[in-house]
Amino acid sequence: MSEEVFISYATSDRERVLSLVERLRNAGVTVWIDQAGIDVSSMWSKEIVSAIKECKVMLLSISPHSTESENVVKELALASERKKPIIPVFLQAAEIPETMEYQLAGIQRVEYFKEKEDAAFKAMLRSLVKRGVHVNEQVAGIDQIEWNGTSLASHTTKAKNIPTKHERKIWGLTPILILAIIGLALALVLKSGNGNQIPIDPGANEQNAETGSKKLNKTSIAVLPFRNIGPSNSESFLAEGMHEEIDAMLSMTPSLTVKNASRLKDSVLDPKSVGEALNIDSVLTGTVRQSGGQLRVTVKLVDTKTEENIWASTFDKNESDFFSVQREIAQKVVQGLKLELGKEQSDQLIKRQTKDIEAYNLYIQGRKLWNTRTREGMRDSIEKFELALNKDTNFALAHVGIADAYNFLVGYGHSPSKVTYPKAKLELNKAFAINENLAEAYASLGWINYNFDWDWKGAEKALNKALEIDPNNPEARRWRSHLYMVLGRFEEAIKEIDLGIEIMPESANMLTSKANYLLKLRRLNQAIDVLKTAEKYELEFVGIFRARILAEALNGNFKEAEDAYSRGDKHYNERFEIEKSIMLALMGNKIESEKLLNFELGRAESKIVSSSSIAAAYYYLGKYEQTFRYLDLAIKEKDPWLTTNFNRHSFDKIVNKEKFKGIRKTMSLPANP
Repeated sequence: MSEEVFISYATSDRERVLSLVERLRNAGVTVWIDQAGIDVSSMWSKEIVSAIKECKVMLLSISPHSTESENVVKELALASERKKPIIPVFLQAAEIPETMEYQLAGIQRVEYFKEKEDAAFKAMLRSLVKRGVHVNEQVAGIDQIEWNGTSLASHTTKAKNIPTKHERKIWGLTPILILAIIGLALALVLKSGNGNQIPIDPGANEQNAETGSKKLNKTSIAVLPFRNIGPSNSESFLAEGMHEEIDAMLSMTPSLTVKNASRLKDSVLDPKSVGEALNIDSVLTGTVRQSGGQLRVTVKLVDTKTEENIWASTFDKNESDFFSVQREIAQKVVQGLKLELGKEQSDQLIKRQTKDIEAYNLYIQGRKLWNTRTREGMRDSIEKFELALNKDTNFALAHVGIADAYNFLVGYGHSPSKVTYPKAKLELNKAFAINENLAEAYASLGWINYNFDWDWKGAEKALNKALEIDPNNPEARRWRSHLYMVLGRFEEAIKEIDLGIEIMPESANMLTSKANYLLKLRRLNQAIDVLKTAEKYELEFVGIFRARILAEALNGNFKEAEDAYSRGDKHYNERFEIEKSIMLALMGNKIESEKLLNFELGRAESKIVSSSSIAAAYYYLGKYEQTFRYLDLAIKEKDPWLTTNFNRHSFDKIVNKEKFKGIRKTMSLPANP
């Protein structure tokens, strides 16, 4: 019987590789390895060639040594020519040389670094199983749960785009063969101005001439984060930018559902598994390489059902053509899916961008800082957005970035709403003056209208406009669900947040919003189930624990509530005083509850404390006068958490009191939703 896995490596890495081989064999994997470590070109044996031809998968050991090995390059070329699935296993950080770049473009990798070998090894085994390699799962210590979903391993190995047995590649051929294929491709492909279209099956004369694609009717897609394969740090931002912009561009196609896949950036899932995880028809992967003012972008559109390529292309352009390449990729993807991008959408692709590569790089850096949600991160993001505007004063998205940073400084309790929300609105006005059709700007405006101005009609109008421009904008969906909830349109709110979850199925933020609505409606068991799901995806989101403490306590599960408090407190190194106060009140320990509440009030001088959250705590203590006092204060302060607390707490024991109706009247809300 032939060994199923061939390992290609350099002699200098023999010790690490042999250790890996031992682990693989202990897991029941049959492995072929040249233990002599032949590293001389003239000694490249027939035995090695035969082993590559007979294997099911090649494990390609990547290190600074192997990337310089002539024989490793030859083994990779032969495996590619034989259409063998290749799993690059990085033993340490290393740059992919040009001799390997083409073969490995778009292929996911496993980072088998010393500090995370165990997680990477499980991910490796999982990939081998999907490629038909026998693994003794019991011996390997891998349970069924790990094979069926996004496991811990899949999020910790930083692997990218693993190929499958169904893929048809033309990577890694000898120069003569490459020239032959290029000649054949020229006869079968209509060459575009910006990219060289590669037909996946050169003999498929019944397929689309330009793309080599089958006539598929695909309506849903995910764009996986593009991978940087270049030498400089700045390229990583270009790769992220390429991913984000193509995702945004495709989102504007009305007939296409675009699901967010940012959480899968470190995933080892193959296209079929991604399709199953996100319930999508196709997936787009890509790599970006920038060097010496030159740019190479390689992209691949894959059918998640069959794992066959729908369309693939490599773009070799000047750095200045970065934005035109983005647009062309988006347009080619739409064409490959047999859809149409209208003129209005095409115009938007151009208008939303800057022409300055440095400005764009600064904008992407700003968005990364903004996503930290910390005071320092958001303030630093504003600095990056302002630097971007210094490069290009007409870069509307940078103004939206500043507005979003101001919005979240308020939302996360880092800045008073009366000071910061007007600054956000000013930035949005500047963005609209440049481009009046930015979905991101309308979504941000809708949030301000809802959360600060309490302009419910204006909020709905802005959010409707955002979703008209970009039906796949997840934040617009989430904020419109907030709006529907506070207006008492409960079923509409649930439906809207479910649409947001469909776009971002692994978003803890989305799931927690839904859980809060279920809390309001006293569907406690459902809320807890949703929060358990959210916790699987994203422990970094603090809102999970706040909602979980409340949900378990309201349901009488006090042990589980205390556990949620302990886990949240440990994970974030912060106390959830108000949530614990509510929990203690529901447990009947009102003395300790009020002590904690007083402690929180004592911090109000050094920290922004939500008056509406204080009001909620007093409500559960049964002290309704204090509840009304702090609700009045929340209105006076324009407390950004007021609407959120109305969407989380039912206030059912006071909802019919005239004071409560008066508060809602002041906010122009229905008296008793």
